[in-house]
Amino acid sequence: MTKSSKTLLLQWIEKADHDILACETIIEHQPIILDVACFHCQQAVEKYLKLFLLYNKQEIIKTHNLDILLKNCSDIDIDFKSVDVKNMENFAVRVRYPHDSIIPSMKETKEYYQITLNIKKLVLKKIKL
Repeated sequence: MTKSSKTLLLQWIEKADHDILACETIIEHQPIILDVACFHCQQAVEKYLKLFLLYNKQEIIKTHNLDILLKNCSDIDIDFKSVDVKNMENFAVRVRYPHDSIIPSMKETKEYYQITLNIKKLVLKKIKL
């Protein structure tokens, strides 16, 4: 692995971790906007799955579809087949517009947050930086 490719992968981790931090901040301080917390969970999961694909020298497609990303990851590593992101991808775009808005409960938000942490743990276990 070249120094520049390692730097790029570390940048993906940093951006994903920023989304996790944003979710944590919203849950702790402003539970009134839980849909935005879930948006950041979705974004972090998307980035971690794309990080895994990049690490494995796969082309990154422009998509928010977590099911497609999970399938691509599971084609490389069977452990991704058991990952269930529920309907988290609904928060990728729909929460940004009022006519399609989804308002999750605190319980649902914390569940998405835990899924996000589990995916982070799985991906970091699979890559060697």
